[in-house]
Amino acid sequence: TIYNNLIANQVEDKGIRYHSVLVDHKDMNNRQPFSMSTCCEGQGTRMIGALPEFIYSLTDDGVYVNLFEPSSVNLAVPAGNISLNMVTEFPYEPGVRIKVTVEKPVNSGIMIRVPSWATGKMSVIVNGKRIVSGNPGTYVTIRRQWNNGDIISFTLPLGFKMTKYEGEEKGYQDGRYALEYGPVLMAYVLIKGEKKDIRLPVSPDRLIKSLDPVKGKRLHFKVRGETEYEYMPYFEVQDESFTCFP
Repeated sequence: TIYNNLIANQVEDKGIRYHSVLVDHKDMNNRQPFSMSTCCEGQGTRMIGALPEFIYSLTDDGVYVNLFEPSSVNLAVPAGNISLNMVTEFPYEPGVRIKVTVEKPVNSGIMIRVPSWATGKMSVIVNGKRIVSGNPGTYVTIRRQWNNGDIISFTLPLGFKMTKYEGEEKGYQDGRYALEYGPVLMAYVLIKGEKKDIRLPVSPDRLIKSLDPVKGKRLHFKVRGETEYEYMPYFEVQDESFTCFP
């Protein structure tokens, strides 16, 4: 929701799009994409302002790490104060590093989310030693005495998956799929020019094997044999002609 709806519908400093358009143009053929003074715009603005609150949660048993964003937080747990500093470039890179800062040793749990979209188990390392692994859709718990300068690190198991179109739009029920990378919806974008109906003549079972990274553009991919188009995160699409269901 954060990557594929909230951030994807923010238009620089102009406003928030009312509709999530997945085919053709985000501006709906140059019609005014914004609706002023609606509950959606109000809630969207509030949600963007509240995003930092969702990264960490504090409970009686310790600290939960829910999202993977560059951030710092100072928290009072039952055993004392603890600070976390998270460094990551997710979703562009899968690595996450969290530095623990305490004035004195603190016994507490730190629980780290293993997202449901993970492609397999995720191992968590503390000070260079693997401590625990967790399955997709769970939290792993590290309960120990934390010392100043401890480092938690892990690599999010990112991968591609295909999702079949299941809506009511005519012409889309058969043979139309969306491509996702971890939690990120990918858009198939026409680099130059204009086309109404963008089709990709590659079978779903072959598509993922046909993707090549675009040099110098993180999370951009070419389909082998196609030169006019690129796959890129839907949240990066602005004025281009595109489709999420090619």
